Amino acid sequence: MSQRSRGAAILGGSGFIGHAVTEELVRCGYRVSVVNRGLTPAAFAGPVERVKADRTDPLSFAQALAAIDADCVVDVTAFREEETRAAIEAFRGRIERFVHIGSLSVYQWPFPCPVAEDWPLETDPFVSYGFHKAGCERALQAEPVAGLPWSILRLPAVCGPRDPTSREADLRRQICGGQPVYVPPRPYFCQNLFVQDAARAVRMMIETPAAAGRAYNVGGPPFTLEEYAGLLADLLGKPPRLVRASGRALAEGGIDPHKIPYYFEGDLCLDTRRIRDELAFTPAFDREQALSLTLDWLARAEGADAAE
Repeated sequence: MSQRSRGAAILGGSGFIGHAVTEELVRCGYRVSVVNRGLTPAAFAGPVERVKADRTDPLSFAQALAAIDADCVVDVTAFREEETRAAIEAFRGRIERFVHIGSLSVYQWPFPCPVAEDWPLETDPFVSYGFHKAGCERALQAEPVAGLPWSILRLPAVCGPRDPTSREADLRRQICGGQPVYVPPRPYFCQNLFVQDAARAVRMMIETPAAAGRAYNVGGPPFTLEEYAGLLADLLGKPPRLVRASGRALAEGGIDPHKIPYYFEGDLCLDTRRIRDELAFTPAFDREQALSLTLDWLARAEGADAAE
């Protein structure tokens, strides 16, 4: 079957990462259907079929999936094991690739840095998000690849246009407002990935037969919060006010360090050698390009809000 005639279904497709995946596949000639509740307005660069279905209604969701004609499926919105199991039942034996969008959070803490794909997955239910995302992966990994050629993509923080919870927007607001940007007592490395690179990684997993039955970490080059805030400030033409403080001191002062973008007291990075060696994937956007495009979008969104 030629690539231009391939059909792709995106479970999600209107949100931040799902929209980018949809755009990437449309751009590359796929016939794309997005499956979601239809609550998030979304415009696409080409024709996209919209299938309205709600994952919280398992029966109607299963019926919607059963009616989809697709060669590949990308699941952006599975956050619990039972959601992945429903997708498995719907697509087993009738698609060429199933890509699950995972997260760095699935790794059992504490983990080495950079953490590789063979590190154990989270087993503590009190680590709610990571535990449930790991449950999705376990459901897939128990599935024979012959019946469902699955692949898993584990992402760090993702940045870029259309991000409704943009970390870059928070840092931009602080820098432009002359507010302090709190950084850890010493530099630690963390990581993110531009959303269009995430989408391209998904497409490469769909198009690479050897990716079936494999999990891949993906991410950009590691950076420190100091470096990141400094580059952001340079692009904004504003001097940053960097203030070193421990998480404990911040908490005692009424500031939640978990809500500070890219603030970690420890290195937190993914080992990305597997996706580079097996899929020849490297990010196409460097950090400055990604930040510039993100800032441009934030400025346009702010202007649009002001106009309203």
